[in-house]
Parts: sequence; structure tokens; C-alpha cells
Amino acid sequence: MGKSGAGEDEFNELALKIFAYQFERNEPYRNLCLKRGKTPEAVSHWSEIPPVPTQAFKLLNLACEPVERAEALFLSSGTTQGDQKRSRHFIFNLRLYETSVLLWFEPHFLPERKPMPIAILFPPPSELPNSSLGHMLATIEAKWGTKKNETNLSSDWFIRGGKLLADKLADWLRRAEAQDQPVMLLGTSFSFVHFLDWCISENLNFRLPQGSRLMDTGGFKGRSREVPRSELYRMYERVLGIPSERCINEYGMAELSSQFYDGVVGHPYFASQDRSRRLHKPPHWVKTRVLNLETLEEASEGEIGVLCHYDLANRGSVMAVLTEDLGVKGDGGFVLLGRAKGSELRGCSVLVDELLST
Repeated sequence: MGKSGAGEDEFNELALKIFAYQFERNEPYRNLCLKRGKTPEAVSHWSEIPPVPTQAFKLLNLACEPVERAEALFLSSGTTQGDQKRSRHFIFNLRLYETSVLLWFEPHFLPERKPMPIAILFPPPSELPNSSLGHMLATIEAKWGTKKNETNLSSDWFIRGGKLLADKLADWLRRAEAQDQPVMLLGTSFSFVHFLDWCISENLNFRLPQGSRLMDTGGFKGRSREVPRSELYRMYERVLGIPSERCINEYGMAELSSQFYDGVVGHPYFASQDRSRRLHKPPHWVKTRVLNLETLEEASEGEIGVLCHYDLANRGSVMAVLTEDLGVKGDGGFVLLGRAKGSELRGCSVLVDELLST
């Protein structure tokens, strides 16, 4: 997926250089590659580079430099107790990470390139310092969020101390309405669900000014209930006054340095061929393959498989990451179908066993 022609050649050249670097500097990864007979001399195309399953990030330090030199450590948001059960992604170049964040966020969510008041429904980095999502949101807010002054509506974080500040957020939205100020809302899908539920219980609704937009991230299954995507978009419009073409879903993970979006604000969303589902598209420095769950070979057209990402921004760890997320190939992207069950990940399990046995 991604650009063809010269873009494809350039991606391949960079991917092979990064593979050689990671093969040399990342010992656990090198051992896996040797076991599979994949060395820089034997690999001629990026798709031949062995991927590492996300489970391996929980078990090994997959780093190309001593971990004490890392500028940041991002942990996955797993539900198990203790950091040892969470993926660890060491970041040695935060500038590269932040550049990757902004270069793909801006054309999809802020094509005007003008600062806006931003409401963030997520804890700030001071409370979750190891959250890649928190750092991503802080990077966006630092560059594009309006700053606090006496007249303008300033950007703010609305989950603090483990609590959604619903009253404070409602007041902030009322000020946006009164000032006719378009705003940007960023947060996890279920942060929005909790706020929307609260608004409905309080008989509140808003008509945010034209040009307002919303980005949610994460799945739609919570501990309390499941919210179909179609229902969530209806709630965004009914309660907040933001139409679906101005609501974008972001897909990312702690083990990657890049993100994926399913549309551009104000335009028709990226649609599957039958137009029934949204497509997430990678930046041109990322390639995504959909692989058969058992064989890890390329999935056939229309086949549900596991997503495997090749992220050039993952220079300091492992570029090729095999996820536990299911999807179907689409035109320049993929339809995201959710997380695979453990029993479905036979191919991934074999890969983890191989990695550990080295």
C-alpha cells in the first residue's frame, strides 16, 4: 500500500538501509532474522523483512541503542497489572517521532494550518508520562493549540486525576458557541462516549461553530457497553453538532511511531469499495500488509487477515511490526476490524516462539 513508482523505490531503499541498521544493532531481532535466513545480503525487498509481533515488545528490549539513552519510553495501555505485562517501546529520537506525528496529522485534520482551541479528552503527559497517545496529543496541542490569554478560548485537557471534567468541558464548549469559535476535540472513543452519555443525562446539547472537528481513537467496545461506530457518529452530530464528515478516527499503537487516519476533515471519508466501511490510510513512510492468520503469507483479496506495518519512523527499535489487529485490504489502505482473539493468532504465536527460542 502507498505510493508506487519512484515512491515505491525510495521506500524500498530506505527500508533496506534501516533493516541493515537494525540487524546490526538489535541483537534479539538479529537472532530472529538469522533463524529465518533473512540477512541484509539476502533481502532485496521491504516485504521480505521479518516482522516482530507486538507480544515481543512485552518480553524483550527491542532497541538499537542502550535503553538508558532513550529520550522516551512508551508503554502499551494493556489491562494487565504491572508494566512488565505491557509493551515497551524505547524512543531515541523524539524529534523524528514528533515530525512523523505532525506530518500526517496536519493534512488530514488541520488542512488550513491555523491554530485552534483544542479540547483534549485524555490525561496530560504529567499524569501518564509513558503514554504514546498522550505525547502525540501534547505534540499537536503545542504546535496548533491556542494559548491562554484574556480573550481567546485556550486549549485544555479535560481528564485529570482519573476523572472526566464534564462540567468544565461543557462550559468550554458553551464559550466556543458564544464566541462563534470553531474548535478541535481530540480523545479516545470511550472518553467521548462518557461525555456524550453525561450530556444526554443532563439534557445538554451544543451546536459548535462551523469548522469544528473531532478526532477519536481506539475501539468502540468498552467495559460497560459496546457502541457501534454508526451510533457514535450520530451522537457526535446530535449532541455536539459536528457532522460525520468532520469526525476522523485515528489508529495507532505504542509499538509504532506513525499513525493512520480514515479521512480528511470536511471531505468524504476514505471508503471501502462497497462504500460500507471506512478505510484507514498510512503515510507514505509506512507500508501495511494484510497477512493470513496461520501462514503469515499475503492474504487474498477480501480475506480477513492480521495487519503488519513497516514503519520507517521506527528507526531505533524494529521497523516491521506484526500486530494483533484484523483488517481487510482496501484501496491504498485497510478496513480495520478490531483485535484478533488469541486462538486466531497461530502465525503470530509461532513467530513469538521463534523469537524467544533464540
